[in-house]
Amino acid sequence: MTKQIEAVLNSLGPSLSNKVADALAKRANISHVAARKRLSRAGGNVRKLTGVAFARNIRFMYLKDQYGSPIFWQNLADALIESKSALGYAILALCQSGGMVPVKQFPIVCGSPVLQSKHLAAETVLQKLIEVRLVKTILADGIGECVAFAQEEQYYVQAVAELRARLFTEDILLAATSDWLRKLGLASYNLVTTRKDDILPKVGTFVWDLSAPSYINALIRFSRDGKPKPGFVICDVNLTENMTMDGAAPFIHKCKTLRGLRNVSPCIQIIIANRFDKAAFKALRTDGIIATTPALLFGEEIADALLELISVMTAAAIASFDSVRFERLFRTLSKIEGTSIQLRGKLFEYLVADIVNRTLLGEVTINRHFKVAGKGETEIDVLSVEQNRQITVIECKGYSPRAIIPDNLFERWLNRNVPVAYAYIKEHPEWKNLKITFEFWTSAPISEGMMTVFQNKQRNINTYRYSVRLRGPSEVWDACVNTREKNLIQTYKNHFMLDENYSPSH
Repeated sequence: MTKQIEAVLNSLGPSLSNKVADALAKRANISHVAARKRLSRAGGNVRKLTGVAFARNIRFMYLKDQYGSPIFWQNLADALIESKSALGYAILALCQSGGMVPVKQFPIVCGSPVLQSKHLAAETVLQKLIEVRLVKTILADGIGECVAFAQEEQYYVQAVAELRARLFTEDILLAATSDWLRKLGLASYNLVTTRKDDILPKVGTFVWDLSAPSYINALIRFSRDGKPKPGFVICDVNLTENMTMDGAAPFIHKCKTLRGLRNVSPCIQIIIANRFDKAAFKALRTDGIIATTPALLFGEEIADALLELISVMTAAAIASFDSVRFERLFRTLSKIEGTSIQLRGKLFEYLVADIVNRTLLGEVTINRHFKVAGKGETEIDVLSVEQNRQITVIECKGYSPRAIIPDNLFERWLNRNVPVAYAYIKEHPEWKNLKITFEFWTSAPISEGMMTVFQNKQRNINTYRYSVRLRGPSEVWDACVNTREKNLIQTYKNHFMLDENYSPSH
């Protein structure tokens, strides 16, 4: 009996129990009543999803080895959407995003409003998905708290590296899009907001990756007293490999629902992806949405560089850093206004990690996230752990050599980040007895005032607990030269030194 049900599920894939019953009745030549009874007694590898309700006591059924597979999520999302459940759009959005998104961005991608009458709020959707154990929250290094499909822990290593690279690259794309909208006059120049801001861009009851008021004539409406009310430009981005019809569905749902709100001005709705399935592109355009790509907006050179940046950053996180490729991308992407600071900071992190990897004996990782109950959390740029001996925790600040490191950044590292990281290390079973050193690597000098603060702190620290060290421009340059790696040295010289005769100061 169970083998026949397993055969049906192998054929159909994960499905609602009424569809499984129909297929079983035909296969076994039995009545629908008998088929439903067999399903109710099914055992073996047959599973029923708990906690997700469908009409008329229908259950979602699957085989044990189908759980978590692409077809599992696809069929579950389709079943939920068919039953008019907002959970389906959230699952489709997670599928399109590689199975993981930052908690902060979940309300953007999930297709649900922040708060709206007769609609499940994004926060409620997330709570329900967690309650039925379809998703969980994890602490992802270099990102923070994320929503992810419930998977084995080893799945998240690669997924986190890819997501971290994609988010960084999407932020560059959003910067380019913001500049493009300003220059075209589509958006109010100083009022463009993106998801990087403290408060997510909001228009109507939804949040977006980017939004801005627009005073172009076609969007303006006037109040009763004759004052102009702007329309809006709203935009979401997704640089996964391909935007599918299912992946586009949550955005289409957002846009349709927004248009149904009476008090929201007209909006230009844009979605940017690397490429679109034909069905997705047609559906988006049919609904009056601008579906476009980085190549169409900014040219093939920028588009190719964005894709390659994701690849280079993912490889740097899990394998090795290619300074030559990154420098080439730096030159291309720095043409986008406002991105050179982001890229320089990321380049410096990778260079420091490469230097440490070549000069210390320990295992080197980047962008670690430490969280301690009651003390807070902090991101670690570079971490080197030499087994049974020492741990070195490095903060990186890759600024122009003409700059001075802002006092608040240095003071935050010394007085907040170091204590939180120390508390985390002392709670770690394999690290708590190691020698601990905190280092601040910078390509620009700190102020005289901060140097005095640092020296006082250094004198007063109990070195039996940990030590702190400042590696200023001169010392970082020396460490770079000592690697004898020509490409690394040249890359550092190109971006963190002024000229051939430049001698970095401490």
